[in-house]
Amino acid sequence: MKEIMGPVGMKLRDARERMGLTQEQVARLLGVKRSEVSYYETGRRPISLGKLARLATLYGYPVDYFLRSDATGAGEVAVAFRAEDLSDEDLEIVAWAKGLIADIAELDAALKGRAH
Repeated sequence: MKEIMGPVGMKLRDARERMGLTQEQVARLLGVKRSEVSYYETGRRPISLGKLARLATLYGYPVDYFLRSDATGAGEVAVAFRAEDLSDEDLEIVAWAKGLIADIAELDAALKGRAH
């Protein structure tokens, strides 16, 4: 299991750290204990697709970034903010905004592909 989940977990940890979030903040967003986030990030426990999708949205990546071995940071949505001052409600808003921006970028790319 760790051979499969390890790379996913490393990407999850890297994405969380890039945002400056703590495991505790992420755990509150997911409704789990901090230790469970740690298990996901170390590959010791599989993560559900629903939770992975929620984190992908929060971190600004498509879900397949975490699942594919050849995935790079392409498609990442960057938003700057002070992570240490975020309330749980703020974190929900950041996740929603990143999801919206990612959806708009995907739609824009699809429309540009049609124009050619």
